[in-house]
Amino acid sequence: MKNKIITLIIPLLLLSASCNLFRKPVFAGVVKTVNGGADWQFSVALKDSKSGSISGLSVSKLAFDPQNREIVFAGGYNGGLYKSEDSGASWKSISPNTNIPIYDFAFNPYDSKIIYAAGIYNGSGKLIKTTDGAASWEEVYNEASSNNPVRAVAINPDNPNQLVIGLASGSLIQSADSGLSWKLAQNFNDRINRIIWQNGQVYVTLKTKGLYKSDSAMENFQNLTETLKNNSSVLSASGNSVEWFNQAFVDPFSNNLIYLTTDKGLFKSTDGGLTWNKLALPTKQSASEAHGIAIAKTSSNIVFTSVAATIYKSTDAGQTWQTQSIDTTGYINYILIDPQLPQIAYGGIYVEQ
Repeated sequence: MKNKIITLIIPLLLLSASCNLFRKPVFAGVVKTVNGGADWQFSVALKDSKSGSISGLSVSKLAFDPQNREIVFAGGYNGGLYKSEDSGASWKSISPNTNIPIYDFAFNPYDSKIIYAAGIYNGSGKLIKTTDGAASWEEVYNEASSNNPVRAVAINPDNPNQLVIGLASGSLIQSADSGLSWKLAQNFNDRINRIIWQNGQVYVTLKTKGLYKSDSAMENFQNLTETLKNNSSVLSASGNSVEWFNQAFVDPFSNNLIYLTTDKGLFKSTDGGLTWNKLALPTKQSASEAHGIAIAKTSSNIVFTSVAATIYKSTDAGQTWQTQSIDTTGYINYILIDPQLPQIAYGGIYVEQ
C-alpha cells in the first residue's frame, strides 16, 4: 500500500509544481530572418551577462547604424538601449541605466556616435544624448509634468542641429541647437506615437487623431487621416472607423507613398494622404490590429507588416501576402529591413509586463 501511495503522489507533485509546462512560453526581444521571411530565429545572446537576456526586452524600436548596416540598435519599453555589432548575433547594453524605458531613439545622420534616446525615468520624461557612441550620456530635456514620457524623437536629416520630440500629453517640442534650448511647436492634446522627419516634411502619428504633416517650420499641420474617421466609403471597407493609429511609413523617395498601421488593419495612400485604401491581410477574424510596418529601400513592392504574433510579407505592394507566425505570447511591434539585402529583416516583439 505504501508503494502505491508514493507512486500516486509523485505525478501529482510534478503536475502541481509544473502546471505551466504546457503553457506557451513568453518570448520577447528580437527575431531575424535571412531568407525573406520564410522562417525567423530569436536573437538572445548578450555580451554583458549582467544585463540579463535580450529575450525579455519589449522592443519599442529597431534601427541600423547610419554608417554600418551590420550594427543594429534596439530600444526597450521595459528598459535599456541595446547594440549589436554582428547583425543581431549578440547584443550589449549601451544606455546609462537598463531601468530607463526607451520609447524611441535617433541618430545624427552624419555622425552615428551622436544618439538621442527618449523615455522616462523616476516619473519624468527624459531625452538623453551621447556624442561618443554611448561611452557617456547627458540629459538634454527633462519634462516638468509628471508621468509624461518623451515618446518620440526625430532629427532633421538636412540639419542635424534641429530636432523635435513628442510627449505622451501631445506636446511637440523643437530645438534648433542640438537640445540646448527648446520651444513648443504644437500641442495636439493626444499621445504622440512616432515622428518622421524627411524630404523637408515632418510627420507626426497621434494615437487617436491620426497622421499629421507639416513642413520643417512646424507652424501649420495638416491632418492626413480625417477620411479614415469620417468618410463612409473608406470606413465601409475597414468595417468601422479607426479608433487608434500605431505607426506610419513614408517612402523616402516619394512623399506620395504612405502606409499606416491601425487598430483596423493596414492602410495605404499613393497620393500623399489625400485618399486611403485598406489592404486585405489574411488575418484571423478576431485579429485585425496592425503594428509594425516597413518597406524595402531596394523595392517599394516589398512590404512587411504585422498583426499580433504574425509577420506578413508582400512582394507586390500589398496585393498578396505570405505569413509567418512567431512563437511568442506578445506581438510584433517593429520591423526593420536590411537596406541592401531585403531578404534580411528583423522583428521587435512587445510583451505586456
